[in-house]
Amino acid sequence: MRWVQGRLVGLLAVVAAVVMVSGLFAGNGFRAGAHDEDAAHPAHIHLGSCPTVGEVVFPLADVTQPGMGGSPTAMESTPVAEPMASPAAGMGEADVSTTTVQVALADIITGGHAINVHESAEAIQNYIACGNIVGTPTDGALEIDLAEQNDSGYSGQATLSDNGDGTTTVMIALNHDEAGMTGSPVTGDGSAVSIKDFAFNPGTIEVAVGTTITWTNDDAAPHTVSQSGGGFESGRLDPGTTFSFTFDTAGTFDYFCQFHANMTGQVVVS
Repeated sequence: MRWVQGRLVGLLAVVAAVVMVSGLFAGNGFRAGAHDEDAAHPAHIHLGSCPTVGEVVFPLADVTQPGMGGSPTAMESTPVAEPMASPAAGMGEADVSTTTVQVALADIITGGHAINVHESAEAIQNYIACGNIVGTPTDGALEIDLAEQNDSGYSGQATLSDNGDGTTTVMIALNHDEAGMTGSPVTGDGSAVSIKDFAFNPGTIEVAVGTTITWTNDDAAPHTVSQSGGGFESGRLDPGTTFSFTFDTAGTFDYFCQFHANMTGQVVVS
């Protein structure tokens, strides 16, 4: 692939250093260290697939708490870290990063790549989350899940958006399990649900027959509100958008996010 060769000409020396380290420890089963809210997690697009990724092709901005200003650790001159749109809104404990890489999204998908996130610059050998870049983009964007690696407690999502000019913007949102990935157990009796930190809050809501519930996506990633087994369906909810549904019959209604199956919620109508 010509675009890969072109990138490697300028990056060969620094890539070799990263590859030597990551290659020695790939799949080593190392457990990541204790959760550090201030830690900067290096991230890269690698050749290959999870969990035994290959060489680094494109470095990404460090995944950090909003406002910390993640920056590339191993290869500072290649990616340009950009501020996420309203990064603090709805992210809570999520670590985030946004990077524009000089390659079209179609080339990344067809080239056999994965996004891999590391514990820290000092513990670059410890992989904490990884996701294979596969699938069909929707409206020029591809969303992939970043699965936990080596019992790190970290998982999340990456969104890759083709910019139409031969570049791709990669946005990562990474949560630690302490942030409550599967939804809050708190029961609410209002008529509003916030989608925040990759969870429905509250996780269970109790309302009377005839109540209209409104879900608001306060996260930095798109989600859906989809009834289990069919029924109400929001479709894709981008950040800042809402979905409302009126419950005219009594019962218990389970729902989930189609993009993130670990996000579940429940409506109890009486």
